[in-house]
Amino acid sequence: MSEINNEQQDKSKALRDSLAKDFNEKEAEEFASIHQSKRWYDDFMLLYEMITSKDYEITTKTKLIIAGTLTYVVLPMDVIPDFIPIVGWLDDIFILGLATSTLHNEIENFKIFRDA
Repeated sequence: MSEINNEQQDKSKALRDSLAKDFNEKEAEEFASIHQSKRWYDDFMLLYEMITSKDYEITTKTKLIIAGTLTYVVLPMDVIPDFIPIVGWLDDIFILGLATSTLHNEIENFKIFRDA
């Protein structure tokens, strides 16, 4: 896989900044209260913790995978819109599973770092 070029890094930083600016804490809390009992929620929160940790270093590629995954899961409009009961979350769960599978080694390293 090729390295991420400067243009891609700039685009990802702009997306990150835009998402941070539009972040709504109340909506995030509502999202958490609705979904925290679901099995995939722990994976979602682990990825969130990885990308927001100030003490744990991850590559730009890993940041992009995590940011893309979290954004896809949180935004209501995607391949299968989230407002469609049950089916609307299948693509989100698939994307989350794909990301955790892709980042398996990095996730294990983060767990060791976090629990140390």
